[in-house]
Amino acid sequence: MVLSGSDQLSDEKRHGERIQKIYSEIISSAKAREFKRAETLRNKLMQEAPTALKEIIGSAEIIEAEKAKGIDSRHLAIWDNLYGSLNQDERNAVFYTMKRIVVPAKKIILSHGAYNTKLFFINSGKVTILFPQKTKNTVLAQLGRGKLLGEYSFTSISLCSATAVSFTDVELYCLENAATDSWHEEYPGLYEKIVDFCFEYGSIKDISRWKTLEKRDNPRYPVKASVRSILLNKKGEKTQTYFRGSLMDISLEGCAFEVKLSNKATARALLGRNVELRFLFDAGDKESFGAVGKIVKVTFFIRKEYCIHINFLKPLAKNQLHGIISDR
Repeated sequence: MVLSGSDQLSDEKRHGERIQKIYSEIISSAKAREFKRAETLRNKLMQEAPTALKEIIGSAEIIEAEKAKGIDSRHLAIWDNLYGSLNQDERNAVFYTMKRIVVPAKKIILSHGAYNTKLFFINSGKVTILFPQKTKNTVLAQLGRGKLLGEYSFTSISLCSATAVSFTDVELYCLENAATDSWHEEYPGLYEKIVDFCFEYGSIKDISRWKTLEKRDNPRYPVKASVRSILLNKKGEKTQTYFRGSLMDISLEGCAFEVKLSNKATARALLGRNVELRFLFDAGDKESFGAVGKIVKVTFFIRKEYCIHINFLKPLAKNQLHGIISDR
């Protein structure tokens, strides 16, 4: 069927009116700070009218401008060292990815040895950092406005290095690591800027020093062996998930071995899990043996190679370790 000239003009007019209607709804939603709805409508506009570049580009600029107006100015001033290094789109991405929370006094925010993937920006209040020891807690620091919390476990795949307790009511902005996954395509380099900020303005150097408190006197020895590890469930039962690796070093209380994993999300999912390990040696005079341990850290090497750090739930016997490291 061939459309007449008048019918074609009528269709074009309706299409134009449709574009303007969606565009107007985007602007209204953005000004009402309903940003999710505005983004959804803009995606709809791009699908229905990919050639409407004026409206597509204009709506993006308006959404970002309205987002910028909605950023908490007090929060922006406190964290000027961060936001001042970002462009407008990056500032909006960081702020609107975070969640604001208020924690009352005497509440645990982070627990030593627990799983955490959140980075906290302290807007107000005081947080006490504690290291639990056998008979008492050692106070390591007290953090206040403008300080980061959780940067060690956020920037590395590791368990919490200490316990953080709110000393007063605390206002925090929380950034979940997984929520930044989309940044790699939308805002290239933004995640790396956050990590750099953590190293420059956080307490990672202090945390590394604090972590010496939990290190034992037992040295680690480089040993070559194959490692087969099976994930255990919460009941301590074997699951169907297992992976193989190459032992790098071992001590009475733990070991580290190299494995290949598909991506960072997989590595992150292993953290804090218990595993049953089986060590197999090429040398005929060394017998294979088993152990059960907890994954306390996962270190990225290159490409898909990672290092799994294990704390044994029960230390090895000294004579057993001596047999492993002899003639290594």
